[in-house]
Amino acid sequence: MKTRDWRLSQKDLLEMDIDSFEDLKPVEKENLKLVIKELKGWAHQSVDEVLSVMAEDSVYYDITFQPAIGHKGIREFGEGWVNAVPDFKPYIEAFVVQGNQVVNIGRISGTMMRDFFGMPGNGKKFDCQYCQFALIENRKIKYIRDHWNLVDMYQQLGWDCSALNRK
Repeated sequence: MKTRDWRLSQKDLLEMDIDSFEDLKPVEKENLKLVIKELKGWAHQSVDEVLSVMAEDSVYYDITFQPAIGHKGIREFGEGWVNAVPDFKPYIEAFVVQGNQVVNIGRISGTMMRDFFGMPGNGKKFDCQYCQFALIENRKIKYIRDHWNLVDMYQQLGWDCSALNRK
């Protein structure tokens, strides 16, 4: 079996009804709803939908870039992704919810149609492993940290990984 064929779930958990997550406390279910809406915003290529659940002073830290701070910074970061990868899609295999912390793992995929933060768009597809941690405060997402396999994505897109060593 190829690594890309193996998934924890054969169903994208973003498609599940929130009420199917039965073992959660009410506040945990509300926190999961926020993260699901954020993830669906990416799937819908809607930075506004992502921002709708983010605190005004939130931090979105995709570990491959500098942290995006506040709605303005997150919008700039998000529009960079949405413009470069207009079919960007997270596929969620598992959620872990504990109080105000939500973790999800799965895959991200799409087609690199336009320049991506200095790298050229080339029409090639990528599909790589992904994990996200979200911290919720006062019914808004205060902090997100995304981890994904950038080297794998670069290789799939035919980009030179030595570009990652730029300062």
